[in-house]
Amino acid sequence: MNRFVVVDFETTGSHPRQGDHIIQIGAVTVDDGQIVDSFSTLVNPGYALPPFITQLTGITDDMLADAPSLEEVLPRFLPMLEGRTFVAHNAGFDLQFLQEALLSQGYYTFDGYVLDTVELSRLLMPMQNSYRLQELASDLEISHDRPHQADSDALATAKLFLHLYDILRNLPMMTIQRLQMLVSSFRSDLGTLLRHVEMEKLAELPEWEESSIKDDSGMWDVYRQLALRKRKDKLTASFQRAQGGRADDRSFADTLEHVIGEQGSMTEHVPGYQRRDAQEAMMHAVFSAMQDGTHLLVEAGTGTGKSLGYLLPGIIWAKQNGQPLVVSTNTIQLQEQLFQKEIAVLQQSLPFSFTASTLKGRGNYLCLRKFEQALEERVEGSSQEIRLVKGQMLVWLTQTETGDVEEISLPASGQLFWQQVKSDTRSCLNRACPWFSRCYYFQAKERAREADVLIVNHALLLSDLQADNRILPSFETAVIDEAHQLEGAATQHLGKQFSTSQLLFLLDRLAWEKGSLLQRYVEEWNALAPESASERNELAAELEQLTQPLREKAQTWTTTLYQWAAKRAEETAESGREAVRYKHSQFVGKGERISREAKKIVDSMAGVAAALERLFQTESEEKPTFSLRSVKTDLSGLVHDWQAAMELLHFFFLDHDARYVHWMEVDSRAARKQVHVHAALLEISEALVQPLFEQKRSLVLTSATLTVKNSFSYVRSRLGLEQLPEGRVRTLEIPSPFDYPNQGLLLIPSDFPAPGKEGDQAYIDAVVQGCVDVVLAAKGRTMILFTSHAMLRLVYQGMKERLAESELPYTLLGHGIDSNNRSKLVSLFQNLEQSVLLGTSSFWEGVDIPGEALSCLVIVRLPFTPPNHPVYQGRAEQIKEQGKNAFMSMALPQAVILFKQGVGRLIRHHLDRGVVVVLDSRIVEARYGKTFLQSLPPYRMEGGSWPEIREQIKLFLSSPPLLDS
Repeated sequence: MNRFVVVDFETTGSHPRQGDHIIQIGAVTVDDGQIVDSFSTLVNPGYALPPFITQLTGITDDMLADAPSLEEVLPRFLPMLEGRTFVAHNAGFDLQFLQEALLSQGYYTFDGYVLDTVELSRLLMPMQNSYRLQELASDLEISHDRPHQADSDALATAKLFLHLYDILRNLPMMTIQRLQMLVSSFRSDLGTLLRHVEMEKLAELPEWEESSIKDDSGMWDVYRQLALRKRKDKLTASFQRAQGGRADDRSFADTLEHVIGEQGSMTEHVPGYQRRDAQEAMMHAVFSAMQDGTHLLVEAGTGTGKSLGYLLPGIIWAKQNGQPLVVSTNTIQLQEQLFQKEIAVLQQSLPFSFTASTLKGRGNYLCLRKFEQALEERVEGSSQEIRLVKGQMLVWLTQTETGDVEEISLPASGQLFWQQVKSDTRSCLNRACPWFSRCYYFQAKERAREADVLIVNHALLLSDLQADNRILPSFETAVIDEAHQLEGAATQHLGKQFSTSQLLFLLDRLAWEKGSLLQRYVEEWNALAPESASERNELAAELEQLTQPLREKAQTWTTTLYQWAAKRAEETAESGREAVRYKHSQFVGKGERISREAKKIVDSMAGVAAALERLFQTESEEKPTFSLRSVKTDLSGLVHDWQAAMELLHFFFLDHDARYVHWMEVDSRAARKQVHVHAALLEISEALVQPLFEQKRSLVLTSATLTVKNSFSYVRSRLGLEQLPEGRVRTLEIPSPFDYPNQGLLLIPSDFPAPGKEGDQAYIDAVVQGCVDVVLAAKGRTMILFTSHAMLRLVYQGMKERLAESELPYTLLGHGIDSNNRSKLVSLFQNLEQSVLLGTSSFWEGVDIPGEALSCLVIVRLPFTPPNHPVYQGRAEQIKEQGKNAFMSMALPQAVILFKQGVGRLIRHHLDRGVVVVLDSRIVEARYGKTFLQSLPPYRMEGGSWPEIREQIKLFLSSPPLLDS
């Protein structure tokens, strides 16, 4: 298998048997690792093209008018197929068109080997964000200037295939051999390719020696028949410098001068670094708070250099006092950015050495023992998708040094499989585990213990509070970055979640079938202690009789629950799911079945748990083998999860805790009808004040948006800081150094229709036209922010239709439409000309696009939390019971802070210029509108009729910036 033909077809649709035809053929031959020939032709289908195909491919009816027919083309194309393996990106699509074309012209169908570069990419590039050809080509720097044109697609796919083939040939022999066991029944001929590469590698070996197969490159750590990437420093902090002075050799002021002074080390290591008064003020305030043992709230406007503003004084204080500094961020992405960028700079710039590391929740790390065990389970019975996921992980082990799930792109089924193989406390053998010295989690914990600076995320910080400080090393000082997100993170993390898919997955894992945990446990104990085998077998039979009807009962209950929730749910969530708040008192009439059947399921699960306990009691005095100990540990962990599921089912459907608000979420667009059930604490401050703010010496809470109308009172009340003694909390507001009147223009049309319902066609049409006007004036370079996925989808479709008629080709990038990956969409937006990015709430913050790539920002609606959001509803009711106004006390401040975040996406650098357009007339017409405007930086603001003020967009963007007077 060393001769390939890489093929791409452009077609009139997706269904060759329903009359869709090939309109362009691109083919590239690859022999012995080299591109040797290519072929490309248009094909006349004999009828007019659908408009969307012309829009997608750029191929027009005029271009096809003189093109040859399929009958004329095939004799020229078929010789390329002879004796070659057929390769395509999403091969099933192209192969069905090829077979139909061959049959229609009287030829035999293609019967050679077939390979799919989507499948290969997923397997061999598991750390890739996206497997679309355009994005793979971009990431691998493969020239691909005409996507959706067959010749360009075929050439890009051929280069991609050569890259993948190279990855495959460089894998360790052990990995290639184990992959073959997983892909043997795949629809493609991936197994044949793996065998071919294995034979190639064996032929290269001087002689058959186990040692040479065990480690064929020096890059691999081959252990227990798994090949891992060798790690350089197993148990040292991730970032450290070997030498340097002590931190307490000089005062804070002297150290600061050494780093940020005119001749400071920062100017040497950061090109263009300039000393900033605002940043320096923050540094002094942070160090002073830590020194004096007080908490500090800092709003640091965009451009102040917030990260260095807290890291530099924090590290100096930590080293002087011999204590670790914990830094908590809202997202894992920001966690990585701090670690890779700011920490690296400070390593070079400070006059002393320090160690730094990151730590994430235990469930983010792979358990090698459980993965080894999972590879032995039911390979022949598992789905192709799960076998592909296992293959991805096998390859990932040769690439990862951290074992962190954030690195790997898992499909939905892989997310469930991850629950089976992730590290957790309940199923850990600790030092008795043969993988202990290689354990990703314990190595991360060891690095964390050694670190002077430990970077975590809010979820892990909150987990540490819940676990009575048993997760993180002991600390007294911490910085909470993006602190405006702390309440939301606590709402999510201190709440409870469960899903019907989790329940069904648990039931599947406890099923009695070949290779299952339960069967292996019984069989291995029977072999070790045959004298009690009959009792064990009886209990196993009892468990089988209990679990089978329980699975059917749970499936029926899932359907009932889904129907109840879907009937009442409305779209409220960022995820695009529909949600409905519920109380147990609502389960009446037909709804009574929900709680009644839930009780039956919990009772049945209790019967299974009791039978499992009796099974465990049949264990003898014999010393179990490692394999048996491993199975027993996993089964015990499964039993713990089983009991936790029983408790959650009881909590959600049979109990009532007035401290929580309950709701369900469904996704009507998903094929599987699953229900996600949630509960959130109504009052978060109580869970934060005592373990965090009262116990710790000094916490610095910082963000670009903590104030509303220059007041910290909202965030203080929501987090419970006002319960602390006077003087225990300091505040500091540092404005942005940017020249907003010169750099930014805020446009608010006075004649725009008031926000209507998303089904109001007149309102939708106005929004679509307003967005199109902005895009045409700015020639793309526009981000549009929405408060709901439904609205985004409607506007996206309307804009696509209207922009299709424009002179320039515009690329719309819709979150949840073109991709769910935020960083990938942002990257495409920055790299594609005339592009427009449409995003919902996750795009209102944390998106950094400096320069001209983002020149216009459209805010469609003020970002109020939907009034039907369950958590908002519950908390609003609680506020009203306290005699306060829920809108003024919570809804408005929340919206203002998110609005400030959204507007803050535009001006990210002192050279940036741009226009903000707010299409929501409430910002000037409603009494509360001035609260939004008073919380913004001092933009130049213009109002008036939309036809008048939209002319200013092009004028402002094309005019030079005003010079300082």
